[in-house]
Amino acid sequence: MILNRAITVVALVGGVLSIILSLIYQNPILTLIAAAFFSLSLLLWKVGYLIIPAITRATNIVEVRGAYEVPSTRDHIIKKTDTGYYASKFLEVRFYESSIEKDAGEKRTMFESFEKAISSLKYIVKISLMITTLDLSHHIDEIKTKRSTVEAKKAKGVKLAANETLRMDRELAYWNRLLDRITQGERPVEVIAYASTTAFGLTHDEALSRVNRQAKEVRTILSSSLGCDVNELKDADMLRCFEWDFFFPTTREEIQDALF
Repeated sequence: MILNRAITVVALVGGVLSIILSLIYQNPILTLIAAAFFSLSLLLWKVGYLIIPAITRATNIVEVRGAYEVPSTRDHIIKKTDTGYYASKFLEVRFYESSIEKDAGEKRTMFESFEKAISSLKYIVKISLMITTLDLSHHIDEIKTKRSTVEAKKAKGVKLAANETLRMDRELAYWNRLLDRITQGERPVEVIAYASTTAFGLTHDEALSRVNRQAKEVRTILSSSLGCDVNELKDADMLRCFEWDFFFPTTREEIQDALF
């Protein structure tokens, strides 16, 4: 049911079997080859979004999706028309604050910040929210694991930048608040948020330059005004958001599979 995890398990089992067979035949070279391919398969699966763009950029591979193209950099989507080019970029938005646990004054300030952020945007921006209820059976353990991961990173980072320390503090506070709400009987929801912006240019380079400038401004305004993390999406993550504009997951399992 969860395709990504199934493939990872298959790769794991296949690697283990390959190593066992090579040991049976007492051939150390086969052991090294099996281990190398096993490690490479997991590496490509988990961090392929970093490796694949480098490969496509070096080989200048362009992916064609109907009327749209994904350039070799795999960080934007381009569409050619009779009059010019449209380029789109996608941004991940991670919120660490909610209006539920705030008082009236804090809620008013939060909404005013959101309105200020929206009014500060000079370009057309689409902000999409996908909302799903969570199954509490394993969710508490997942939250504790994520909180422990952030705590471990913060403890190891002796010299963290001020903005990184602030980001970690916001994330820790978010996980703590979420745990408190769950233990008090509230049924939480998960929100997946992303923003996209599009620019037009007479040439590909002109459209790309404009959309890069717009994405940078959108990222700065949203992160500073809303106290959230905003990052540009590339490769599979970018394509996923692009496809979600047309069709999106219909079950919790499909969302977990897509984000695994």
